[in-house]
Amino acid sequence: MLRQYIYISTAGGITDEDIGSILASCQRNNAERNVTGLLLYNGRNFLQLLEGDVEDLSWVMRRIEADPRHNGVSIIDDIAIERRACPDWLMRHIRISDEVAERRAKLDAELPEALDPNLRRIILNFASLN
Repeated sequence: MLRQYIYISTAGGITDEDIGSILASCQRNNAERNVTGLLLYNGRNFLQLLEGDVEDLSWVMRRIEADPRHNGVSIIDDIAIERRACPDWLMRHIRISDEVAERRAKLDAELPEALDPNLRRIILNFASLN
């Protein structure tokens, strides 16, 4: 059974190099576990959407929770899905524009069309945080 997890965490002071390292690790681990999703970082917090089998998502979440680059990992949604919203994204990093007024529109244009409307709302609300 496929599931979607969406979580947030706190991570101040993450550099572009750190993001690149995190993405490389995500893509490598996710390919091994057949996990897909997206990653957002607003300069203070991560929001990540993960999709896959429960066992694989649990393995990935244990690694995320043990990562010292961030803390306060909190799953804000865990839902059963019939199909993936991000089937081709091992882990896509979507950059959030520096201009708060532009964030939601730019992010909305990049999110997959198959994304559940409630998850889309959560992700777009995250983009409004400063």
